[in-house]
Amino acid sequence: MTMSYLKRVRQLLEVTRDTDTEVNSYINKDTRPLPPSRRTYGPWSFVALWMVTGSFNVGGWTTGSTLISLGLNVWQSMLAVILSQTFVGFVCILGGHPGAKWHIGFPFWMRAVWGSYGAYFPMANRVFLSFIYTATNTWYGGQCVKVLLTAIWPSFQNIGHELAGGTMTTADFVAFIVFLVACTPMMWISPERFRLPFLISCIAVVPTVLTLLIWSMAEAGGGGSLIADMSTVSGVKQATGSLLGWKMMAGITASIGGIATHMFSQSDYTRYARKPKDQYLAQLIMVPLGAIIVAAVGIVCTSCAAQLYPETTKLLWQPYAFLSAVQKYNNNSHRSRAGVAFASISFIFSQFGIVVASNAVVAGIDLAAIFPRYFTIRRGGYLTVLFVFIMQPWQLLNSASIFLTVVGGYASFLGPFMGVQFADYFLLRQQNLKLTDLYEMSPKSIYWYSRGVNWRAPVAFVLGLWMLLPGFAEHVRQPTKIWNGWTHMYWIAWFLGCFVSGGIYVILDFVFPMQHKGEIDDQDYFGTFTEIETLEGSSRDSGVEEMVEPISMKV
Repeated sequence: MTMSYLKRVRQLLEVTRDTDTEVNSYINKDTRPLPPSRRTYGPWSFVALWMVTGSFNVGGWTTGSTLISLGLNVWQSMLAVILSQTFVGFVCILGGHPGAKWHIGFPFWMRAVWGSYGAYFPMANRVFLSFIYTATNTWYGGQCVKVLLTAIWPSFQNIGHELAGGTMTTADFVAFIVFLVACTPMMWISPERFRLPFLISCIAVVPTVLTLLIWSMAEAGGGGSLIADMSTVSGVKQATGSLLGWKMMAGITASIGGIATHMFSQSDYTRYARKPKDQYLAQLIMVPLGAIIVAAVGIVCTSCAAQLYPETTKLLWQPYAFLSAVQKYNNNSHRSRAGVAFASISFIFSQFGIVVASNAVVAGIDLAAIFPRYFTIRRGGYLTVLFVFIMQPWQLLNSASIFLTVVGGYASFLGPFMGVQFADYFLLRQQNLKLTDLYEMSPKSIYWYSRGVNWRAPVAFVLGLWMLLPGFAEHVRQPTKIWNGWTHMYWIAWFLGCFVSGGIYVILDFVFPMQHKGEIDDQDYFGTFTEIETLEGSSRDSGVEEMVEPISMKV
């Protein structure tokens, strides 16, 4: 009886399986290569995606806090942002290429690189990071809600009973729950329909950010005290000489690390591209431009706040802290409360975007690939939101500084991962993938390698990672100490890990060559490239030319 009941429950939980293909793995609508009907992203969709999830949010605003804490002044910090984010734009195009061309997500690209079962390792890493970043960004969203509720009812700020060992107040927790409840229904929206929410967020947050910049500079009569005297205001000693060069590299690496998970995940969204080239210009322009604008605004507004509100004991790097100060030090005037309310709503919208699209959906895609029988993207997103309570962001952000240092540094270690996958896809496979074998979980697949694992990938990954660990461990233990050699390697962790791991992977393939690297399917078995008979396109007609392009494209 019990077994029969469990079987019925399992059947109720199972996701509808797609049965129109002859592969042995369990495929559902979210794990198969996307058909043309679900590919809805044009160039402007990627512009909106990046503006909301890549820059115009709480994390983008606080970029300067990390760079200035390294000993860079305002102008040096902005140079680090410009260099790093321009580089990120090119890397995002590379990371999005498999999705745009073959219309598969990150998990199935990893099967080609790591093997049918080996791919679970990079997927597990990404799920873990998604859980962490969903929790922290949800907390940031809750703080924006707290600012909004305080602007509407100033007495809300006085609900100050301490909870969780003093890491938050009742007001913090109420605002956190409100944001989470408001955010959850957005999980129901399929990623191909995110265009309208992205557009609404952009219309709300972009004018708000620019308005705050203009207002701050007008009130302060310039760029503020941080720009005039970085060391005195921030309490951080200005780096000079050769140390300045290394700190600049550390700043560039930190800026890349802050968005490394986004670069890692690009194919999850570029698979929705109508045409492979739709991702190019949008990312080349908006990735650096958005990050540069928001980082500059965050630094200037923080600088102006230091001049306008000298009573504050620390720099107001977070936009919600800045808005709270505006209301508080303007005596809760009706004008300040109205302005703060509208600004906080804009940042709430942007946090909806980053929590749902950049964090929870990414975890949902991985969970759907790992457990396709029971998970869709939507179900995975809901589970990720539930894990927010397990992660307890109020503890992470208020007491677990070492843990956050570890997580922040770990983003830099995504370099070895990306070095391996770029070397495999661009150098060795020449952008070719055999879709049916990506979904064949048996030795018949060309991506089975040795018992489902491509041993070259973990070997190259470890050899590119080990040299970064001593400097990272010392940074966690004593952040201000410089351990010559090891610390320097940690400061260039992403670049060093990427190029070393990628190079070793190529060498391993030269010595122990993989078989069938250039193979592709002889037919469009998944209906991904419209109604064509073969991959060489003998039946192309003018009506389907654009959809056939990804099959034969060599970039």
